[in-house]
Amino acid sequence: MVMLTGATTARAQAADAPPPPPAETVAQADAPPPAPPPPPAAPPSAVEAEKKPPTATEAMPATRPDVLPPIDVGAWSRVGGVFQGTDPSKVNDWHMDTTYVELHAGGKIHQKVSVTLNLNSNMGTFPSPAAPPFTTGSSVQIMDAIISLDFMDELHPWAGHLLVPVDRANASGPFFMIPWNYPGFLSVGGTTIVTAPIEGPSGRNNGAVVWGDIKGGKLTYLAGVFDNANVATSPLFSGRVRLALWDAEPGFWGNGSYFGDKDLLSIGVGGQFMAHGSTTAMGDKDWAEVNVDALIEKKLGGGSFVTGEAAYYHNNVNDGGVSDSLYVLAAYATPTLGVGNIQPMARYQWGKLKNTGGTSPWNLDIGLSYLIKGPALRLLATYGHTALPGDLTANSIQLGAQAIFF
Repeated sequence: MVMLTGATTARAQAADAPPPPPAETVAQADAPPPAPPPPPAAPPSAVEAEKKPPTATEAMPATRPDVLPPIDVGAWSRVGGVFQGTDPSKVNDWHMDTTYVELHAGGKIHQKVSVTLNLNSNMGTFPSPAAPPFTTGSSVQIMDAIISLDFMDELHPWAGHLLVPVDRANASGPFFMIPWNYPGFLSVGGTTIVTAPIEGPSGRNNGAVVWGDIKGGKLTYLAGVFDNANVATSPLFSGRVRLALWDAEPGFWGNGSYFGDKDLLSIGVGGQFMAHGSTTAMGDKDWAEVNVDALIEKKLGGGSFVTGEAAYYHNNVNDGGVSDSLYVLAAYATPTLGVGNIQPMARYQWGKLKNTGGTSPWNLDIGLSYLIKGPALRLLATYGHTALPGDLTANSIQLGAQAIFF
Protein backbone atom coordinates (compact mmCIF):
# COMPACT_ATOMS: atom_id res chain seq x y z
CA MET A 1 0.00 0.00 0.00
CA VAL A 2 2.81 2.41 0.84
CA MET A 3 4.69 1.76 -2.41
CA LEU A 4 1.54 2.21 -4.47
CA THR A 5 0.68 5.52 -2.80
CA GLY A 6 4.21 6.88 -3.35
CA ALA A 7 4.22 6.00 -7.04
CA THR A 8 0.79 7.53 -7.58
CA THR A 9 1.87 10.78 -5.87
CA ALA A 10 4.97 11.04 -8.02
CA ARG A 11 2.96 10.60 -11.13
CA ALA A 12 0.44 13.25 -9.97
CA GLN A 13 3.24 15.76 -9.34
CA ALA A 14 4.57 15.18 -12.85
CA ALA A 15 1.16 15.76 -14.41
CA ASP A 16 0.66 19.07 -12.60
CA ALA A 17 4.10 20.48 -13.64
CA PRO A 18 4.22 22.85 -16.70
CA PRO A 19 5.57 21.35 -19.97
CA PRO A 20 9.28 21.97 -20.75
CA PRO A 21 10.13 24.75 -23.26
CA PRO A 22 10.94 23.80 -26.88
CA ALA A 23 14.55 22.81 -27.63
CA GLU A 24 15.14 25.80 -29.91
CA THR A 25 14.07 28.19 -27.15
CA VAL A 26 16.74 26.71 -24.89
CA ALA A 27 19.39 27.04 -27.59
CA GLN A 28 18.53 30.74 -28.15
CA ALA A 29 18.63 31.58 -24.45
CA ASP A 30 21.33 34.04 -23.41
CA ALA A 31 22.97 31.72 -20.83
CA PRO A 32 26.47 30.26 -20.50
CA PRO A 33 26.99 26.74 -21.76
CA PRO A 34 26.64 24.03 -19.15
CA ALA A 35 29.78 22.83 -17.35
CA PRO A 36 31.26 19.56 -18.63
CA PRO A 37 30.28 16.53 -16.60
CA PRO A 38 32.87 15.22 -14.08
CA PRO A 39 35.05 12.34 -15.24
CA PRO A 40 33.74 8.93 -14.27
CA ALA A 41 35.15 7.46 -11.11
CA ALA A 42 37.90 4.89 -11.51
CA PRO A 43 36.67 1.36 -11.04
CA PRO A 44 37.78 -0.35 -7.77
CA SER A 45 40.95 -2.34 -7.93
CA ALA A 46 40.77 -6.09 -7.98
CA VAL A 47 42.00 -6.21 -4.36
CA GLU A 48 39.28 -3.78 -3.28
CA ALA A 49 36.58 -5.48 -5.26
CA GLU A 50 37.30 -8.96 -3.96
CA LYS A 51 39.91 -10.45 -1.65
CA LYS A 52 42.35 -12.58 -3.51
CA PRO A 53 41.47 -16.24 -2.94
CA PRO A 54 44.21 -18.36 -1.32
CA THR A 55 46.37 -20.52 -3.48
CA ALA A 56 46.19 -24.28 -3.13
CA THR A 57 49.35 -24.27 -0.99
CA GLU A 58 48.04 -21.54 1.31
CA ALA A 59 44.80 -23.42 1.80
CA MET A 60 46.57 -26.54 3.10
CA PRO A 61 46.52 -26.65 6.94
CA ALA A 62 50.06 -28.05 7.09
CA THR A 63 51.47 -24.96 5.39
CA ARG A 64 49.61 -22.29 7.33
CA PRO A 65 51.85 -20.36 9.77
CA ASP A 66 51.19 -21.17 13.43
CA VAL A 67 49.84 -18.31 15.50
CA LEU A 68 51.65 -18.85 18.80
CA PRO A 69 51.19 -16.99 22.09
CA PRO A 70 53.88 -14.49 23.09
CA ILE A 71 56.84 -15.48 25.22
CA ASP A 72 56.17 -15.26 28.95
CA VAL A 73 58.76 -13.33 30.95
CA GLY A 74 58.81 -12.86 34.71
CA ALA A 75 60.99 -11.69 37.58
CA TRP A 76 60.65 -13.13 41.10
CA SER A 77 62.49 -11.83 44.14
CA ARG A 78 62.86 -12.56 47.86
CA VAL A 79 64.80 -10.42 50.31
CA GLY A 80 65.23 -11.03 54.01
CA GLY A 81 67.24 -10.52 57.15
CA VAL A 82 67.59 -12.53 60.33
CA PHE A 83 68.12 -11.63 63.97
CA GLN A 84 70.67 -14.15 65.22
CA GLY A 85 74.10 -13.89 66.78
CA THR A 86 77.37 -15.71 66.24
CA ASP A 87 76.07 -17.96 68.98
CA PRO A 88 73.03 -19.32 67.07
CA SER A 89 71.07 -19.82 70.27
CA LYS A 90 71.00 -16.05 70.92
CA VAL A 91 68.99 -13.38 69.09
CA ASN A 92 71.51 -10.58 69.63
CA ASP A 93 72.65 -9.55 66.15
CA TRP A 94 71.19 -8.92 62.69
CA HIS A 95 72.34 -9.57 59.15
CA MET A 96 70.89 -9.92 55.65
CA ASP A 97 70.68 -13.58 54.75
CA THR A 98 68.55 -13.55 51.59
CA THR A 99 68.78 -11.53 48.39
CA TYR A 100 67.38 -13.99 45.91
CA VAL A 101 66.10 -13.45 42.36
CA GLU A 102 64.70 -15.65 39.61
CA LEU A 103 64.32 -14.68 35.94
CA HIS A 104 61.75 -16.71 34.02
CA ALA A 105 61.28 -16.96 30.26
CA GLY A 106 59.37 -19.48 28.21
CA GLY A 107 57.01 -19.96 25.33
CA LYS A 108 55.87 -22.18 22.50
CA ILE A 109 57.96 -22.75 19.38
CA HIS A 110 55.26 -25.08 18.04
CA GLN A 111 51.67 -25.76 19.01
CA LYS A 112 52.84 -28.76 21.04
CA VAL A 113 56.45 -27.84 21.85
CA SER A 114 57.59 -25.33 24.49
CA VAL A 115 60.93 -24.15 25.79
CA THR A 116 61.57 -22.90 29.33
CA LEU A 117 64.69 -21.12 30.60
CA ASN A 118 64.80 -19.93 34.22
CA LEU A 119 67.83 -18.41 35.94
CA ASN A 120 68.40 -17.75 39.62
CA SER A 121 70.93 -16.08 41.88
CA ASN A 122 71.26 -15.86 45.63
CA MET A 123 73.28 -12.81 46.64
CA GLY A 124 73.08 -13.61 50.34
CA THR A 125 76.88 -13.65 50.72
CA PHE A 126 78.26 -10.12 50.51
CA PRO A 127 81.91 -9.26 49.79
CA SER A 128 84.23 -7.54 52.17
CA PRO A 129 84.46 -3.75 51.75
CA ALA A 130 88.13 -4.28 50.91
CA ALA A 131 87.34 -6.74 48.10
CA PRO A 132 87.94 -5.67 44.49
CA PRO A 133 84.93 -4.20 42.67
CA PHE A 134 84.51 -7.31 40.53
CA THR A 135 83.96 -9.54 43.59
CA THR A 136 80.21 -9.84 44.01
CA GLY A 137 79.80 -12.79 46.35
CA SER A 138 77.09 -14.28 44.09
CA SER A 139 76.63 -16.18 40.86
CA VAL A 140 73.89 -16.71 38.32
CA GLN A 141 72.85 -20.31 37.71
CA ILE A 142 70.55 -22.11 35.31
CA MET A 143 67.58 -23.27 37.36
CA ASP A 144 65.42 -24.72 34.56
CA ALA A 145 66.28 -25.54 30.94
CA ILE A 146 63.38 -27.60 29.62
CA ILE A 147 62.09 -28.76 26.26
CA SER A 148 58.44 -29.70 26.73
CA LEU A 149 56.41 -31.91 24.42
CA ASP A 150 52.76 -31.37 25.26
CA PHE A 151 50.86 -33.90 23.18
CA MET A 152 47.69 -33.92 25.28
CA ASP A 153 46.59 -33.30 28.87
CA GLU A 154 47.32 -36.92 29.71
CA LEU A 155 50.82 -37.06 28.16
CA HIS A 156 53.68 -34.56 28.53
CA PRO A 157 57.28 -35.77 27.97
CA TRP A 158 59.71 -33.15 29.30
CA ALA A 159 63.52 -33.24 29.33
CA GLY A 160 66.43 -31.05 30.38
CA HIS A 161 67.39 -29.57 33.73
CA LEU A 162 64.12 -29.62 35.63
CA LEU A 163 62.31 -30.21 38.88
CA VAL A 164 62.57 -33.66 40.49
CA PRO A 165 58.97 -34.85 41.08
CA VAL A 166 58.79 -36.45 44.51
CA ASP A 167 56.73 -34.46 47.03
CA ARG A 168 54.61 -31.34 47.40
CA ALA A 169 57.32 -29.28 49.08
CA ASN A 170 59.72 -29.59 46.14
CA ALA A 171 56.97 -28.88 43.60
CA SER A 172 55.95 -25.76 45.50
CA GLY A 173 59.33 -24.20 46.13
CA PRO A 174 59.76 -21.25 48.48
CA PHE A 175 57.49 -18.81 46.63
CA PHE A 176 54.29 -20.84 46.85
CA MET A 177 54.48 -22.21 50.37
CA ILE A 178 53.32 -20.44 53.51
CA PRO A 179 56.53 -20.65 55.62
CA TRP A 180 59.58 -18.64 54.63
CA ASN A 181 62.07 -21.51 54.95
CA TYR A 182 61.98 -24.67 52.84
CA PRO A 183 61.28 -27.82 54.93
CA GLY A 184 63.71 -30.68 55.33
CA PHE A 185 66.86 -28.73 56.26
CA LEU A 186 67.47 -28.39 60.01
CA SER A 187 70.52 -26.22 60.74
CA VAL A 188 72.38 -25.02 63.79
CA GLY A 189 75.49 -23.01 62.97
CA GLY A 190 77.54 -25.11 60.57
CA THR A 191 75.66 -28.35 61.27
CA THR A 192 72.80 -29.30 58.94
CA ILE A 193 70.64 -32.42 58.97
CA VAL A 194 68.80 -33.04 55.69
CA THR A 195 65.48 -34.87 55.95
CA ALA A 196 64.33 -34.06 52.39
CA PRO A 197 64.48 -36.57 49.49
CA ILE A 198 67.31 -36.57 46.93
CA GLU A 199 66.83 -33.64 44.57
CA GLY A 200 69.65 -31.33 43.48
CA PRO A 201 70.37 -27.59 43.29
CA SER A 202 67.08 -25.70 43.78
CA GLY A 203 65.31 -29.07 43.74
CA ARG A 204 66.36 -29.66 40.10
CA ASN A 205 68.47 -32.19 38.25
CA ASN A 206 69.33 -33.30 34.71
CA GLY A 207 66.86 -35.83 33.40
CA ALA A 208 63.53 -36.57 31.77
CA VAL A 209 59.97 -36.71 33.09
CA VAL A 210 56.71 -38.06 31.72
CA TRP A 211 53.62 -36.65 33.36
CA GLY A 212 49.93 -36.11 32.72
CA ASP A 213 46.61 -34.85 34.06
CA ILE A 214 43.64 -37.20 34.09
CA LYS A 215 40.06 -35.95 34.42
CA GLY A 216 41.18 -32.32 34.16
CA GLY A 217 43.69 -32.60 36.99
CA LYS A 218 41.72 -34.67 39.45
CA LEU A 219 44.54 -37.22 39.13
CA THR A 220 48.11 -36.33 38.12
CA TYR A 221 51.03 -38.71 37.62
CA LEU A 222 54.74 -37.80 37.30
CA ALA A 223 57.63 -40.21 36.67
CA GLY A 224 61.25 -39.28 35.94
CA VAL A 225 64.83 -40.46 35.74
CA PHE A 226 67.79 -38.20 36.60
CA ASP A 227 71.57 -38.62 36.43
CA ASN A 228 73.06 -35.23 37.32
CA ALA A 229 75.21 -35.54 34.16
CA ASN A 230 77.57 -37.88 36.05
CA VAL A 231 78.07 -41.32 34.51
CA ALA A 232 79.97 -42.44 37.63
CA THR A 233 76.79 -42.34 39.71
CA SER A 234 73.65 -44.44 39.34
CA PRO A 235 70.53 -42.76 37.96
CA LEU A 236 67.85 -41.56 40.33
CA PHE A 237 64.32 -42.78 39.67
CA SER A 238 61.67 -40.50 41.16
CA GLY A 239 57.90 -40.25 40.84
CA ARG A 240 54.69 -39.02 42.35
CA VAL A 241 50.91 -39.47 42.07
CA ARG A 242 48.53 -36.71 43.20
CA LEU A 243 44.77 -37.07 43.77
CA ALA A 244 42.58 -33.95 44.13
CA LEU A 245 39.23 -34.74 45.77
CA TRP A 246 37.66 -31.25 45.70
CA ASP A 247 38.85 -28.68 43.17
CA ALA A 248 41.17 -30.00 40.47
CA GLU A 249 44.93 -29.44 40.80
CA PRO A 250 46.35 -29.74 37.28
CA GLY A 251 49.89 -29.14 36.09
CA PHE A 252 53.49 -30.24 36.50
CA TRP A 253 54.17 -27.81 39.32
CA GLY A 254 52.35 -27.65 42.65
CA ASN A 255 51.66 -25.28 45.52
CA GLY A 256 51.99 -25.51 49.26
CA SER A 257 49.04 -23.10 49.30
CA TYR A 258 46.68 -21.62 46.72
CA PHE A 259 46.15 -18.59 48.98
CA GLY A 260 42.37 -18.73 48.90
CA ASP A 261 41.92 -19.44 45.17
CA LYS A 262 40.77 -23.06 45.63
CA ASP A 263 38.85 -25.36 47.93
CA LEU A 264 41.42 -28.11 47.92
CA LEU A 265 41.74 -31.56 49.42
CA SER A 266 44.71 -33.21 47.75
CA ILE A 267 46.66 -36.35 48.65
CA GLY A 268 50.02 -37.28 47.14
CA VAL A 269 52.28 -40.34 47.24
CA GLY A 270 55.88 -40.24 46.05
CA GLY A 271 58.94 -42.45 45.94
CA GLN A 272 62.58 -42.65 44.86
CA PHE A 273 65.24 -45.28 44.18
CA MET A 274 68.97 -44.92 43.51
CA ALA A 275 71.55 -47.70 43.61
CA HIS A 276 74.35 -46.86 46.05
CA GLY A 277 72.48 -43.67 46.92
CA SER A 278 72.94 -43.84 50.69
CA THR A 279 76.54 -43.49 51.72
CA THR A 280 77.55 -42.73 55.28
CA ALA A 281 80.43 -43.54 57.58
CA MET A 282 78.65 -46.82 58.26
CA GLY A 283 78.85 -48.04 54.66
CA ASP A 284 77.18 -48.00 51.27
CA LYS A 285 73.54 -48.85 50.59
CA ASP A 286 70.90 -48.46 47.92
CA TRP A 287 68.68 -45.42 48.49
CA ALA A 288 64.94 -45.96 48.60
CA GLU A 289 62.35 -43.49 49.82
CA VAL A 290 58.56 -43.32 50.08
CA ASN A 291 56.46 -40.37 51.21
CA VAL A 292 52.84 -39.34 51.59
CA ASP A 293 51.48 -35.81 51.93
CA ALA A 294 48.12 -34.10 52.19
CA LEU A 295 46.95 -30.51 51.74
CA ILE A 296 43.58 -29.13 52.72
CA GLU A 297 42.59 -25.52 52.08
CA LYS A 298 39.11 -24.08 52.49
CA LYS A 299 37.71 -20.63 51.69
CA LEU A 300 35.70 -19.16 54.56
CA GLY A 301 34.30 -15.95 53.06
CA GLY A 302 35.39 -12.34 53.08
CA GLY A 303 38.74 -13.34 51.57
CA SER A 304 39.66 -15.57 54.54
CA PHE A 305 40.80 -19.18 54.28
CA VAL A 306 42.30 -21.94 56.41
CA THR A 307 45.16 -24.25 55.48
CA GLY A 308 46.42 -27.56 56.85
CA GLU A 309 49.34 -29.57 55.48
CA ALA A 310 51.21 -32.69 56.56
CA ALA A 311 53.89 -34.94 55.07
CA TYR A 312 55.66 -38.12 56.20
CA TYR A 313 58.87 -39.65 54.75
CA HIS A 314 60.55 -43.03 55.24
CA ASN A 315 64.07 -43.65 53.94
CA ASN A 316 66.10 -46.84 53.51
CA VAL A 317 69.47 -45.67 54.84
CA ASN A 318 72.54 -46.79 56.71
CA ASP A 319 72.93 -46.24 60.44
CA GLY A 320 73.36 -42.56 61.16
CA GLY A 321 71.13 -41.46 58.30
CA VAL A 322 67.64 -39.98 58.63
CA SER A 323 65.26 -42.95 58.48
CA ASP A 324 61.98 -41.12 59.17
CA SER A 325 60.79 -37.54 59.14
CA LEU A 326 57.61 -35.49 59.06
CA TYR A 327 56.19 -32.01 59.18
CA VAL A 328 52.76 -30.59 59.98
CA LEU A 329 51.48 -27.07 59.31
CA ALA A 330 48.42 -25.04 60.24
CA ALA A 331 47.58 -21.52 59.04
CA TYR A 332 44.65 -19.12 58.94
CA ALA A 333 44.25 -16.03 56.76
CA THR A 334 41.87 -13.36 58.06
CA PRO A 335 39.27 -11.54 55.95
CA THR A 336 40.72 -8.63 54.02
CA LEU A 337 42.16 -5.96 56.30
CA GLY A 338 43.36 -2.86 54.49
CA VAL A 339 44.90 -4.11 51.25
CA GLY A 340 45.51 -7.71 52.29
CA ASN A 341 45.13 -10.59 54.73
CA ILE A 342 46.94 -11.29 58.00
CA GLN A 343 48.03 -14.92 58.15
CA PRO A 344 49.42 -16.54 61.32
CA MET A 345 50.93 -19.99 60.88
CA ALA A 346 52.84 -22.70 62.77
CA ARG A 347 54.93 -25.56 61.38
CA TYR A 348 56.62 -28.41 63.26
CA GLN A 349 59.35 -30.62 61.75
CA TRP A 350 60.86 -33.82 63.20
CA GLY A 351 63.43 -36.36 62.09
CA LYS A 352 64.73 -39.69 63.33
CA LEU A 353 68.36 -40.78 62.99
CA LYS A 354 68.75 -44.52 62.48
CA ASN A 355 70.37 -46.42 65.36
CA THR A 356 72.16 -43.49 66.96
CA GLY A 357 70.36 -43.38 70.29
CA GLY A 358 70.69 -39.62 70.35
CA THR A 359 68.15 -36.83 70.47
CA SER A 360 65.89 -36.60 67.44
CA PRO A 361 66.30 -33.33 65.50
CA TRP A 362 63.28 -31.05 65.43
CA ASN A 363 62.21 -27.52 64.50
CA LEU A 364 59.32 -25.18 65.25
CA ASP A 365 58.47 -22.13 63.13
CA ILE A 366 55.80 -19.64 64.21
CA GLY A 367 55.14 -16.93 61.64
CA LEU A 368 52.96 -13.99 60.72
CA SER A 369 52.43 -12.84 57.12
CA TYR A 370 50.65 -9.95 55.45
CA LEU A 371 49.33 -11.11 52.09
CA ILE A 372 49.00 -8.00 49.93
CA LYS A 373 48.58 -9.92 46.69
CA GLY A 374 48.74 -13.53 47.75
CA PRO A 375 52.15 -15.04 46.98
CA ALA A 376 52.86 -12.26 44.43
CA LEU A 377 53.42 -9.67 47.16
CA ARG A 378 53.72 -10.55 50.84
CA LEU A 379 55.62 -9.65 54.01
CA LEU A 380 56.65 -12.20 56.64
CA ALA A 381 58.06 -12.45 60.14
CA THR A 382 58.97 -15.84 61.64
CA TYR A 383 60.37 -17.03 64.94
CA GLY A 384 62.27 -20.30 64.60
CA HIS A 385 63.71 -22.76 67.12
CA THR A 386 65.83 -25.75 66.08
CA ALA A 387 67.33 -28.53 68.23
CA LEU A 388 69.88 -31.05 66.97
CA PRO A 389 71.70 -33.97 68.66
CA GLY A 390 74.57 -32.90 70.83
CA ASP A 391 72.59 -30.16 72.60
CA LEU A 392 72.85 -27.88 69.59
CA THR A 393 70.11 -25.25 69.53
CA ALA A 394 69.30 -22.22 67.43
CA ASN A 395 66.86 -19.34 67.79
CA SER A 396 66.13 -16.74 65.16
CA ILE A 397 63.68 -14.09 64.03
CA GLN A 398 63.38 -13.96 60.27
CA LEU A 399 62.01 -10.95 58.38
CA GLY A 400 61.30 -11.25 54.69
CA ALA A 401 59.43 -9.92 51.67
CA GLN A 402 58.77 -11.43 48.29
CA ALA A 403 57.38 -10.13 45.00
CA ILE A 404 56.50 -11.88 41.75
CA PHE A 405 56.19 -10.06 38.43
CA PHE A 406 54.79 -12.30 35.71
